[in-house]
Amino acid sequence: MAGNLIHNRINVKWKPSVEISGVAEFRNRLFWGEEVKLIPHFASLLKNENEAIDMQKIWIESSSLVLLTNIERLYFDYNNDKLNLRIGRQRINWGVNATWNPNDIFNSYNFLDFDYEERPGVDAGKIRYLLRNSSNVEFAYSYMDKEDGGIAAVKYALDKWNYDLQFIAGWYHNQLTAGAGWAGSIGDAGFKGEAQYFFAGKDSVSHLNLALEGDYMFRKGWYLNLGVLFNNRGLNRPVGNWSTLDLVLSPENLMPTKWNLIVKCAREITPLLSVNITVLYSPGANLTIFYPSLQYSIATNLDVNFVWQSFYAGQNHGFEAINHRAFLRLKWNF
Repeated sequence: MAGNLIHNRINVKWKPSVEISGVAEFRNRLFWGEEVKLIPHFASLLKNENEAIDMQKIWIESSSLVLLTNIERLYFDYNNDKLNLRIGRQRINWGVNATWNPNDIFNSYNFLDFDYEERPGVDAGKIRYLLRNSSNVEFAYSYMDKEDGGIAAVKYALDKWNYDLQFIAGWYHNQLTAGAGWAGSIGDAGFKGEAQYFFAGKDSVSHLNLALEGDYMFRKGWYLNLGVLFNNRGLNRPVGNWSTLDLVLSPENLMPTKWNLIVKCAREITPLLSVNITVLYSPGANLTIFYPSLQYSIATNLDVNFVWQSFYAGQNHGFEAINHRAFLRLKWNF
């Protein structure tokens, strides 16, 4: 099944004073091809579920073509030496890891979506106050609807023992939640981690996401990143029908599998060419994702990317390929 996509972003910033600014960012997307034809209700799948207010406009929707615009950022920002206040559609970035972010309870993202570098936002209000030079407290609130409730949480961040530490507590869709994260180093290697626990509620059970990550830059230019994710409610057995696997990820479901190991290697071969190889393995479910990519700079503002994603899993007849995806992307910054 082949699909085609042309998209662009229009970013507008208004700054009437040093302390006050307003931001609006528009994402325009044109889809066409077999992907639109064969996936039922294709346009409805493009909505960001974090966004409580519908700011998406579908200009064209036919059996083989969809053209739409979404306002992805629209916020007012006030900032001085101690206080930052932001209201509107924004990204609340509480994660510290590169792949899986349990602490990002407002707007998680899918690491397989390589073509969404800006990452999704959320309709919310956020206030951050600097307590000292090395610590701050931040409160954020997002309302979804009466059924799901909202997300309200406070984060306390500080610098201690040469580590950036953070502690989170709040309310996530009718559940109490608490978490912590850190970023620092062991010798010359980076060491990061995040944990988020969702307490059992009236209509829900308890849930834990834990992600650890380490990285290292070798002298010859190779970059290595190792990560592990534990999702206590994830699958821990082989699946007979992998088409039913839900890869629509959320703060509670960063991966549908219980144990997940990831290895990333990257290197700049020449100043114009770079390579990235990612391998993910879920031992209990016996799922493997092979994810290499190449990037070449054609001109100062023009890059071409080739990305491959292969999914392998244990089936009734052994270890088999279940899906392959190939992407060719041209990116022009102007």
